[in-house]
Amino acid sequence: MKLNRPGHAGTLLALAVAMTGLAACGHHPAAPAGATSAPPATRTATASPAPVPSPTGTVISARVSYSWHWPNDVSQPGLVAHPVSAPPVPELVAISAGEHPRELGGLPYNRLSFTFTRAFPSYQFRFVSSLVSNPSGRTVPLGGKGVLQVTFRPAQAHSAAGHSSVVTQPPTDLGFTRMVDWAQGGDFEGVLTYGIGVNWPVAHSNPQFPVRAVEVEKVSAQGQHLYVVAIDIAAG
Repeated sequence: MKLNRPGHAGTLLALAVAMTGLAACGHHPAAPAGATSAPPATRTATASPAPVPSPTGTVISARVSYSWHWPNDVSQPGLVAHPVSAPPVPELVAISAGEHPRELGGLPYNRLSFTFTRAFPSYQFRFVSSLVSNPSGRTVPLGGKGVLQVTFRPAQAHSAAGHSSVVTQPPTDLGFTRMVDWAQGGDFEGVLTYGIGVNWPVAHSNPQFPVRAVEVEKVSAQGQHLYVVAIDIAAG
């Protein structure tokens, strides 16, 4: 069994996973409003908990922003919109990964999470044949048999001086059941793209793996507001 490789959000995201049990029990409060030009994603939001202290900070809120579904479904695309006042745009400061077993009768899953400063960016995720670099147009090699592409906008992974703003991240070779690899596909003009190499047991098949998105807002032990977007792929 693979060990979790937590980043800043490891412990706090476990809280968010536990909260998804509320949705299974029929507790579906309305999600916050957010305009989008595409068909709206399913937004089964859990009730936000009271602030929860932890050694790494305090959880302010946690919700499922996109319930388990195949994100390439045009009637329910993997798309979550947030209004963002820019500049400055949300800045990526941490990436973390983990392999999670079946919990409370739910699906086992693999997770890649992204921690931002300032606000939640809007984001879209979908399965593609390959990860294409922005703006060069070159194909970015990834392990696995397919790619889940995740695009944040507006967002960036660099400082004003042009240096990487990401201070912690897992090895790119994940080797999980479903997520096997990851890479950045672009950080250009407010569009931040990542690809997750995905594996499946039957070659040349077209599996429609369900994907979920979870959001956690927290305040770090140093008093900094952080916004975590976790992308989960079912591993059953």
